[in-house]
Amino acid sequence: MENMVCRLAMIHDGDPQEQSAAALAARVDDSTCCVASTDFIQDGAGEPTSVMDAVSLAVLTSYLEQLLTVGCERTEGDLCTICFLPIGFPVGQNSKFNVCCMKRMCDGCVLAARRRGILDKCPFCRTRLPRGDASELAMIRKRARKGDAAALNFLGGKHYFGQSGLARDVPRSIKLWTEAAELGSLD
Repeated sequence: MENMVCRLAMIHDGDPQEQSAAALAARVDDSTCCVASTDFIQDGAGEPTSVMDAVSLAVLTSYLEQLLTVGCERTEGDLCTICFLPIGFPVGQNSKFNVCCMKRMCDGCVLAARRRGILDKCPFCRTRLPRGDASELAMIRKRARKGDAAALNFLGGKHYFGQSGLARDVPRSIKLWTEAAELGSLD
């Protein structure tokens, strides 16, 4: 693997700089650096190159976990309900929210479920996924009638923004959000 190249954007003493994988391996014990992003370049054969010789996967994982947990206080909703790892920012782009159980899952867990053959069911509760706006609203309303705070909050957002075929209704959304707050919703 002579064409192996790995660029790592490093933050060291507030100064972003590009480092090679070998330079990162030499600085593994340095506590002032953390991985901001990785960019793997493919070799001439078209196969992704491996940096396992220079940096172990455990080190990269620990830096990624450190990056995801340092700087901002994370809410409970920012954790994947399957693997319990922090979801990367922006949370809405790096995760999927299922209305059947009102749970957020990271893209990695959704991908793992699809690879295992769970295509038309929720990876968390194994309920069939809604096929359209009407079935999605029916699931949300069913949970809201039972007093689910997350469902009331979600339904309030749908009314506020006029999504899923609902007319924009601000007073109704405020009423739903107030009821969700009374039931314990933090959002």
